[in-house]
Amino acid sequence: MTERTATDNFAPWDPARLPKPTRDGTRLRSDMEEFGYCLIAEALTADQIARASDRLLEQAEAERTRGIRTENAPHVDLVNQWVAMLINKGAVFAEIAENPRTLPLVEHMLGREFLLSVLEAHIVRRGGSAMALHVDQWWMPHPAAPDARYPRPGDATRTGAPTGPLARTRGPIWPPMVVNCMHMLTDFTEANGATRVVPTSHLSGIQPSQALPHPVPTVPAEGPAGTAVVFEGRMWHSAGLNLTDTPRLGVTGYYAAPMCRQLTNFTVGVTDEVLTRATPRLKALLGFKVWSTYGGIDDHAAEYIERNAPRIGELRP
Repeated sequence: MTERTATDNFAPWDPARLPKPTRDGTRLRSDMEEFGYCLIAEALTADQIARASDRLLEQAEAERTRGIRTENAPHVDLVNQWVAMLINKGAVFAEIAENPRTLPLVEHMLGREFLLSVLEAHIVRRGGSAMALHVDQWWMPHPAAPDARYPRPGDATRTGAPTGPLARTRGPIWPPMVVNCMHMLTDFTEANGATRVVPTSHLSGIQPSQALPHPVPTVPAEGPAGTAVVFEGRMWHSAGLNLTDTPRLGVTGYYAAPMCRQLTNFTVGVTDEVLTRATPRLKALLGFKVWSTYGGIDDHAAEYIERNAPRIGELRP
C-alpha cells in the first residue's frame, strides 16, 4: 500500500524556487518533474493572441446570447463561461492545438504518441463561483495491495478517490496520463483569477479534498498574455476567482495518452471543413490515426481512418 508520513509534507515551499515563465527547455522539464507544472514564455505570438482573443469573445457572446452552455459540467456557473469544441470555431485554435512550443513538453511527459482530448476556452469573470481543487486524471485506479479489493475502473467518480494531507508518497504512484496546456490570452494574475496550483502535489499519490475554501496552500500560475501554464494530470489545481472587471481569457489544450478515451469526441464532432484542411499531425491529435489497432474500424493495418470510407456490413458467401 502507499505509505505517506507527515515528515514528507511539501508545503510551504520556497516561493523563490517556484516556476517562472521561461523558454529554457531544460528548466521547463525540470520544473515539470519537481513541481508538476511549468510556465512557457511567449508560447503564443502577438498575432495569435489577437486573433484568438477576438474570435473567442465573438463566439462566446454569440453562444451566451443563444443560451448555449455545457449544462452537465460540474464547474459551470452562470457567470464564468466555457466555450467548447474550439477546433470548429476558428482556424487560430487549430494552431494552438498544434503549438510547436507546447507539444515537445507534452511529448516529454507522455511519449511520442498522444491525443488531443479537449480544446476549449475558459472565461473567468467577476462574481463567478469558486472551484474546488481537483486532478485531471481522477479516473486512474489507486494502487492496491495484491490481496486487497482493487478499485473497479468503471466505478470511478471525481469524488471517490482517496484524499488526505499533502505529503510525498513512499509507495507506488501512477504515472502522468494527461497534460494540460492553458494558453493565456490575457495576463494571468492572482487578482483576475489565474489558474491556481499546488506545487509538488503531483507526487502525493492521492487526490485533493473537494472542500472550499481550499484546505491546502495554493499559488497562482501568473504570466503575461501569450504564456502557457503546463501541468500534468496528477497536479492539484483549480481556476482562481476574478476580482477585477476584466474577463480572464484562457484556451486549454488537454492531451492524453493514446489509449485514453478523449473527453471530446472529435472523430464525430469535428466539421468536414476543419478535417479537410487539417495537417496529418492534427488528424492524429484528433483521433483519426490508429494506434496499435486502437481507433481502427475494419482495416487495422490502416494508418488513418476516414469518415467517408466504405463500411463492411453483413456479408454472405
